[in-house]
Amino acid sequence: MERLRVGDLTAICDRCLTPIPDGGGVLEVDTAAADRALRRWRAKVGTDPLAVFASTPGTRAVPWNTRHHSCGRPPRFPCTIAVERIRTWPGLLHWGSHLAGKYWLPATDWHDLTVRAVEPLRAAVSGILPAQPRDPHDGPIGDRPQ
Repeated sequence: MERLRVGDLTAICDRCLTPIPDGGGVLEVDTAAADRALRRWRAKVGTDPLAVFASTPGTRAVPWNTRHHSCGRPPRFPCTIAVERIRTWPGLLHWGSHLAGKYWLPATDWHDLTVRAVEPLRAAVSGILPAQPRDPHDGPIGDRPQ
């Protein structure tokens, strides 16, 4: 059995719902699907510089997926992050900054993935999650209980 490294964040496989050890899996998105979604959206909204993908009715973000290497196959054109490279808050911030330059990022659920990692009431059963979940009664990140 592979050992899990303790970090700020943990990766839970979307397929089998078990933790992913270092070297054992990835966080990935299908960039071709994101490109297609973005092109359909742009055809719908035109050149409006104030249009926002996530706020447009009828759009569906392409999901980021966490999976063991043995659980499923990668998309044909993936953007892949090894789970060991995103186990810390600075790692998540680094990847968010790096991905911000990708034109297809707004057509993915990256924003939702990061919100689920920091907001205890929005947490999911799989994905990139805090290794030590926060008490939902403590409020959002930055709020201090009285």
